[in-house]
Amino acid sequence: MKQKLFIFAALIFLTILLVGLNAVSYVQKEKTPDSETSPNRSTYNTGVTGTRAFYDLLAETGRPVARWQESPSALLLADDKNKPQTFVIIGKIRREFDEKETEELLRWVSEGGKLVIIDREPPNELIKTTANWSVSADIGDTPPFFDFDPSDQKKMTEKTNAAKPTQPTIYTNKVNAVQPSRFASSINFERFADSANQTETIKPSPAPTTIKSIFFQQISPPPAPSGKGNGKGANSGNASRDANKTPTNDAEDKDEPFETPALAAPVAHLAADKKILLADFPFGSGKIVFLTDPYIVSNGGINLVDNAQLAINVVASGSNGITAFDEFHQGYGAGENRLFGYFAGTPLVAVMWQFAALVGLILFTQSRRFARPLPENEPNRLSKLEYVQAMAELQQRTKAYDLAIENIYTDFRRRASKLVGADNFTVSRKDLAQMIAERAQLNAAEIENLMFQCEDIIHGEPTDQREVLQLTIRLREVEEQLGLRRARKQTFRK
Repeated sequence: MKQKLFIFAALIFLTILLVGLNAVSYVQKEKTPDSETSPNRSTYNTGVTGTRAFYDLLAETGRPVARWQESPSALLLADDKNKPQTFVIIGKIRREFDEKETEELLRWVSEGGKLVIIDREPPNELIKTTANWSVSADIGDTPPFFDFDPSDQKKMTEKTNAAKPTQPTIYTNKVNAVQPSRFASSINFERFADSANQTETIKPSPAPTTIKSIFFQQISPPPAPSGKGNGKGANSGNASRDANKTPTNDAEDKDEPFETPALAAPVAHLAADKKILLADFPFGSGKIVFLTDPYIVSNGGINLVDNAQLAINVVASGSNGITAFDEFHQGYGAGENRLFGYFAGTPLVAVMWQFAALVGLILFTQSRRFARPLPENEPNRLSKLEYVQAMAELQQRTKAYDLAIENIYTDFRRRASKLVGADNFTVSRKDLAQMIAERAQLNAAEIENLMFQCEDIIHGEPTDQREVLQLTIRLREVEEQLGLRRARKQTFRK
């Protein structure tokens, strides 16, 4: 016991020592301010590069929003009640999209979802369209991010003109001007020249002939093909009708599961300084909206001119369903350890690891032998029954019948006196016999004679085994008539 108490006290002392050493040696790291070099676009971040203000604005204006902390595969598995209609990815993510996640996200868009991408250089796998066009982001000659404080609005927007809507759309509703940062990229469109007016699945060739539109070049529709063309097209009279048809899968082409009318094209909504900043393009039955500057929706820039209105229009227009912000790829996935995340940056994490190592060391040492093996203690296998049996056998072999009758008669007298309410040490043999006879409705003289014979044997009167057996049988009969039953010990079997 003393050894265990010493171990327990030593464990408490070492724990206190570890806590003290970690507290003394811990140097709190200064919080690194947000920068455009390594921005944190999470809706949890209240810094200048975060989007907490944008998220709270949507929530406080009654729009259903949610932080999505699961893989994009959960979008396809969600029930209709909790299934988002808009999925928003903002800025540089901390966890890259793998091939499977990209495929599942685009499949969700093709089934009618709306994907909003707000980034200067988004993944090329996500900015694509199933129409006869290709989309890309061009960073151009924007200055490097170094030595720029994102909290300085004047410096972030220096020499940058406000963007104006190119046409009235749901995304530019109530928007007069939007102030981007000087780091905004531009959207480039490329249209494949062949089969431009056909309602079919378009698979671009490795080196297509393209017509490039960096700004607002008006591209006249291509001439209608004569005859049947390549066997898949429509005549000129059916071109406009085919463009309005609901897209269907091409039975002859199973490589690409999504179809979009060929006349469908990306739509530019916002432009400034010969840069297209906002555009949307179809993908299957859904659409992808691309905004090239996350500064517009960040905490540091959302309060400029009509930036907030544009941000609301982009994510909430045309949909009354849930708008989900991707936090899974911002490092806030559902599989992250919340306990260590909560105590991250404090010495408590190191203390917990050290305490676990200490407990493991104690358990390891307790399971090992540090000295010569000692023999096990012999258990005492002698039970009370074995003792009684041994004493009976001893009395039988030594013919100590007087000792046997003394044990039996003494126990009988004690129990009978207790039953009739007499004092075993003071009551006489005659009085006790009378009380026993009255209680059991027996002859008092016979009981007194029985008690007399037993006391004579105890006092040295010669006897034999037969007489002792008869006296014992008679005493047991009187006990039965008195109701002096012996309690049997219950044995429990597993």
